[in-house]
Amino acid sequence: MKITFVIPFITLTGGIKAPMEYGNRLYDMGHDVIFVYPQNSPYPCENTKQKRPLLHILKWLRGEIRYWVAKLLRRSELEWFTLKPSLIRVHDLSERRVPDGDVIVAVDWPTAEKINSYSASKGKKFHLIQGYEIWSGSQERVDATWRMPLHKIVISSWLKDIAERQFGQKVHGALIHGVDLKQFYSDSKVYHQPRRVGMLYHDLEIKGLSDGIEAFEIARQTSPDIQLVMFGRSKPDSRVPDYVEFYRDPTQTKLREIYCSCDIWLCPSRMDGGPMHPQEAMACKCALVTTNVGAIADYTVSGETALVSPPGEPHALAQNLIKLLKDEEELSRISLAGYQKIREFTWEKAAKQLELFFRTA
Repeated sequence: MKITFVIPFITLTGGIKAPMEYGNRLYDMGHDVIFVYPQNSPYPCENTKQKRPLLHILKWLRGEIRYWVAKLLRRSELEWFTLKPSLIRVHDLSERRVPDGDVIVAVDWPTAEKINSYSASKGKKFHLIQGYEIWSGSQERVDATWRMPLHKIVISSWLKDIAERQFGQKVHGALIHGVDLKQFYSDSKVYHQPRRVGMLYHDLEIKGLSDGIEAFEIARQTSPDIQLVMFGRSKPDSRVPDYVEFYRDPTQTKLREIYCSCDIWLCPSRMDGGPMHPQEAMACKCALVTTNVGAIADYTVSGETALVSPPGEPHALAQNLIKLLKDEEELSRISLAGYQKIREFTWEKAAKQLELFFRTA
């Protein structure tokens, strides 16, 4: 099959990395796969232009410089991922700039808006729904994409429930994202003293940064020596305490080292479609303490492979964290059980399921 993934940009996010992981596996399976992205992101940016025009210009300029430097040096502008299929930058996502094919896949609501208007020559139209993305656009526009006549693939049972109950839509899935066990692993697990707790830094409110820090501070009252380790793409804001060991924009190799250096991984998200950093941490034998969001219920067993609490309740999150800090036997049990569980989820297995959805259509 000739498969086209339409992506909004090539910046490192889970919503971009996942389609590229699928693209590599589909390519290895013998399919003709390409990725298309526009010169300017299709996300609404009116507020950025009006309130912070200089920031908008600088972001655009940074992208242009990165693109042309890569071209001059004859290297890929995609520095953070080794993509096997072709990557094509187009001026915009108008239909004439996108090649014909058998299958075309939108990876978020703005690209779903675009491909919905394309003719049948572009292929069967799929929307890979990776979240309920009302945080990135008006709810009216986001909801409209759920009702479009596209083949919909959801990445968690939570999203499947939204599609069926809220929108009356039949969907493919849940297609649970995998983890690259060759990239994320731990040769020999060592539990540190004092304990090291890891967490993703993200400034979006739905990621629950404040809840995670509050939970850590509560746990710190009973275990004052524990250490908080964080990584993120951008410079941390004022909510991040000075004592945090912070890594900005680490390479994937460094990211594995960060996971392996932690004993517990904390995921305080309030709303998420299918967070991948908990999976990667589990593959590196971190014991997972998390909120019950998105695909968490699909790739964990509460109380057995992870300690799970409701989103938006930092005190409940803290109690689970304290439980592992006080009991090394429980820490070891959750760590190893989580490691064994997450090995069931690979990109190869998920890509075969994705291929079946395409063939069915």
